Amino acid sequence: MAADDKETTTTPKPAKASGLPPRVERALSRARAVAKADRERKGGRWLALFPVSVGALLLLLMMPRATAPDAVPLPRIDERVLVSVARADDRRAASAEAERLPSDVLAVGTAIRALNGAEARGVDELGVIDARRQLDGALRDLGLRKDDVVPDLIALRALQTRLFLDALARWERTGETSPDFVDLAGSFVLRAGDAGWVRPDRTVILTENERRVMFKTVWNVLAGVDANPKLAITLDEQRALYAFYIAHPRPPESRRLSLEAERRSATTPDACATFKLEHRRQAELWLVDKIKKLGAIDPTYPTAYALGVAYYRAGRFDLSAEAFTTFIGQSPDGPYALRAKNHLKAALSGGEL
Repeated sequence: MAADDKETTTTPKPAKASGLPPRVERALSRARAVAKADRERKGGRWLALFPVSVGALLLLLMMPRATAPDAVPLPRIDERVLVSVARADDRRAASAEAERLPSDVLAVGTAIRALNGAEARGVDELGVIDARRQLDGALRDLGLRKDDVVPDLIALRALQTRLFLDALARWERTGETSPDFVDLAGSFVLRAGDAGWVRPDRTVILTENERRVMFKTVWNVLAGVDANPKLAITLDEQRALYAFYIAHPRPPESRRLSLEAERRSATTPDACATFKLEHRRQAELWLVDKIKKLGAIDPTYPTAYALGVAYYRAGRFDLSAEAFTTFIGQSPDGPYALRAKNHLKAALSGGEL
């Protein structure tokens, strides 16, 4: 066969990439097909409408869809850090039990137990003030030492953390309220119960790591060492604690009594609904404060987005819109950017979707 008689094949040229998202490409393809059919059926007069149709379609696809936010994002926690810190604390506690701590350090521990116990037993204000005065005196005496007291304080905190965890676990199993339990975990159980974090079967809903961090945080405040970087709680420990707060918001303690009175007086369906709405609103506003504190210590946390969600759920659509606008300005292409635009549109509509 001569060369001229051979079949010739033409390799189609690859289509140029448009750079548009696949969803937009498919929509444009459908729009072109409809326009072509209309043009063939009705004549070229419809061709002039094609750019307008495509432009309107693109605008519709690009516009955010108003959606109510569903959840506040949780901070990212390195669980390996939590395991490492817990093991180190347990080693310190075991060492403190095997080798008695110095007397001035033990005096601080005794005073902390007395202050916790005073709160748990409901002693009067003068009794609490006296317990606080004893703790301040023990800390002052400890500070007179010439050598570094921080390692001993860290060991004391680790020991009391271990004793607290054991007493709390024993109470959950048996209901035992020994003096050790009252001095170490009694006030914790009271506060957790008021917050709704204790089930009727005595189960405390915090994990062991969350219990550790909460106890250590309160211990640091009582001992007046919360500003000391050597005794600071690690960032991942704080993330774990704030993750719990985000998952289990509650109204502030200052509103607890008034809300309880409202709950008791709510005897009609409308009153019950009003109470539930106010309870949820107060819990979300309490969460706002926690989100701000988390954002102050964790620069990786999407604080403005989280505030937008909490304010929206609290019915503060003005503050929600402001927070989402701030977040979009800070992270226009971040992982929450599209959702923030959708939630912003919902907030601007006052929650009317």
